[in-house]
Amino acid sequence: MEQGVLETKRELVDKARSLIPKLREYSEEIEKTNTLPKTIIEDLQKEGTLKVLRPYLFGGYQTNMRTYTEVVTEIARGNGSAGWFVALSNIRDYMISYTFGEKALNEIYKPGENVVLAGNFKPIKCDIKKVDGGYYIEDAQWPFVSGSPHADWCYFGFPIEDDNGGIEMAIMVIPRDELEVLDDWYVMGLKGSGSNSCKINNVFVPDHHVSLDRLASKGHYLIEPLKDVALYRSSFVPSLTLSIVAPALGLAQAAMDLYMERLPKAGIGNTFYRKQSEAAVTHHQVAQAQLKIDSAELHLYRAVDKIDAYAERGEVMDTAEIIKVKADFGYVNQLCKEAIDLLVAGVGSMFTYDTNSLQRVYRDFLTMHLHGFITPSSLIETYGRVLCGQEPNTYFV
Repeated sequence: MEQGVLETKRELVDKARSLIPKLREYSEEIEKTNTLPKTIIEDLQKEGTLKVLRPYLFGGYQTNMRTYTEVVTEIARGNGSAGWFVALSNIRDYMISYTFGEKALNEIYKPGENVVLAGNFKPIKCDIKKVDGGYYIEDAQWPFVSGSPHADWCYFGFPIEDDNGGIEMAIMVIPRDELEVLDDWYVMGLKGSGSNSCKINNVFVPDHHVSLDRLASKGHYLIEPLKDVALYRSSFVPSLTLSIVAPALGLAQAAMDLYMERLPKAGIGNTFYRKQSEAAVTHHQVAQAQLKIDSAELHLYRAVDKIDAYAERGEVMDTAEIIKVKADFGYVNQLCKEAIDLLVAGVGSMFTYDTNSLQRVYRDFLTMHLHGFITPSSLIETYGRVLCGQEPNTYFV
């Protein structure tokens, strides 16, 4: 990695880490208001954390998946909702740069503007028809559009009829003022992630704002200035899977931070231990939790570095490698959950209060943990199938 790239990486990660105290300070407000405050959004923009995967051409840092993951880890260590927002907003930069042509990109990334992107692939309702020059959306809705309350542009998947009369998926981009963000994100965790549903009624989408998923995933639309940039050669499916698991390590680290912060003041009820830190059971719980977090970190960065290495070499990751990388991500999810569960077991009844910081981390993590893209059992089973010479039992490779 060139010196300039290393310096950019260090600077971005350091800036993300510097936001941890403020993110923790605002965590209770984020919970109460169900959104990220304007001051947090402004700080995330000012420190460059929302442009990690954006092309130089459009004012971004154009780094790599390792830098992206380290930035998200630090933000999530401060606050889970902010970590999720940064993870998903950045991956939209990568996806949109990968998926759309120069005309659309120049409309999205206007000079001097701090563009925030949001999106989701699978609609729950979709009435769209082909018309001259584009598509007409009569009525459509997508759930879980993370960051949508703060977005300037949104990215959505939708089904269209292919040349053989079958159905395939397409992708569109649409400006924020042409859609409605619904007030329906009332959940147990990641409350400030802005993962609201979005609705579109009676809107025309021009052809240059639409691409075919099967071509986009192969880099068919990649514009000339980005074709030789390693970042945009990153394997598509592993990169999208990474975006969902990216906050996991930071949340597990946050749980350890909060546990150790409380430890010197805590005893163990119904025992003679006045100091929890002197109890053998505590030593065992803390050591096992830390080892699981360390193991999660090793698996996470092994997989991320593999994505970057293939991209740097300009090589295409084969199915077996993709399945292995995804299994690593599923195992990261599992290890972080096991670590947090060990720490929760040592907190006692104080954990039950909604205002307890560790409970907030737990709820944020569990909300992320349940996402279908990173379900440990599914990803690990698929890896086992491939190891045993069977075909993957998923189309998402």
